[in-house]
Amino acid sequence: MTYLLRSGRFLCYDPGNLDTVVQQRKTEAALPPSNVMTLFDSPYLAKAVFFKEAYSDDGDELSVGTRVMFVFNENNALEGGASVTAQPDDLEDALAKWYGGKVKIDLSIHDRNVLEVFCKTPTFDPFLLLAQRREIERDRPVDPTSFSIDAGTAEDVRAIVNARATALVNLAMGDDVEEKRIRATVHALEEAIWRCEANQRTGRLFQSLGVPPDKTDRILFAWKGIAYYEYLFRNFATDYAEFLIWLRGPQSVPKDMGSLESRRAYRLQSMRRTGQTVMRGYYTHATEILKKHADAYDALLGAGNPEPFQKFLLAAPRLFETLGLSIGSFGHASNAWKTLTNHGRRPNRNAEALEAFYRFISTLAASKLN
Repeated sequence: MTYLLRSGRFLCYDPGNLDTVVQQRKTEAALPPSNVMTLFDSPYLAKAVFFKEAYSDDGDELSVGTRVMFVFNENNALEGGASVTAQPDDLEDALAKWYGGKVKIDLSIHDRNVLEVFCKTPTFDPFLLLAQRREIERDRPVDPTSFSIDAGTAEDVRAIVNARATALVNLAMGDDVEEKRIRATVHALEEAIWRCEANQRTGRLFQSLGVPPDKTDRILFAWKGIAYYEYLFRNFATDYAEFLIWLRGPQSVPKDMGSLESRRAYRLQSMRRTGQTVMRGYYTHATEILKKHADAYDALLGAGNPEPFQKFLLAAPRLFETLGLSIGSFGHASNAWKTLTNHGRRPNRNAEALEAFYRFISTLAASKLN
């Protein structure tokens, strides 16, 4: 449970702030203000912990599943609890069994909407969830803070946003503008990106960057999301590199390959090559998008050519989703690899274990947002 609560919104979602309760030992800390539209209607779901899990199906197939843990003690979530898949029908049956007794517990239509989004997104990162906000809010609105970033991550992502804003404002305003005005404009641009909406100081700047007024908020949302994924990618870069090295090396070949019948050996070799292609593709998608981002900035700041950056901003909503899916899928595969190989330090696994792992990679390749 400690691992789940500390693994971050990428793999764990804690709508009731149980981690805060554990630290402060105050149940009231988990209760939202009465005027806030909570994410869930059911009080059971509001006090649960959702997590992504790579699991094996009947001992062979690996998949990414979404599960819910209902803690035994809200004042000490570290005691753990019972968990079940987050698929609405299965979850409803479990709730009726655990809490309903002879009284049937029905999930609201809204809660089902949220659960369906949770189950189809590869991670719980706030930007992928916010991109599905229309699906989540089909029946009622929710408070935007339901998808906020934790304080430490927000500080690091905001530093990336601030660096971008500072460079843009310095270029736009020139050297003859007083420092106080520059700082105010940098702050306004940073706030516009962070809040995903233009403000009085930034409207003209966005127009100069070729951002249509009716698309500004969506583009700012994607721009902020790309900064978030840039932060994630930097943090995971070492793991990604080590995983790819292992995948291309002899350690990813089954230790019992020589004793396999030729047909199975050929199938495993084919699955391994497919896995290499899929993971290299996710990594390449992420690095290319982030490089396109950096190159567009360099062209604007270094050469004074705004066209690449304008094109990047207009394409940002599409690039952001591709980036999120690539990093999310690669992250799941990397986590499964670390479990399978103890971060690459365990000797070669046998054919059975590696065949399940390569099937898992293929499952990730096939999963996309609807």
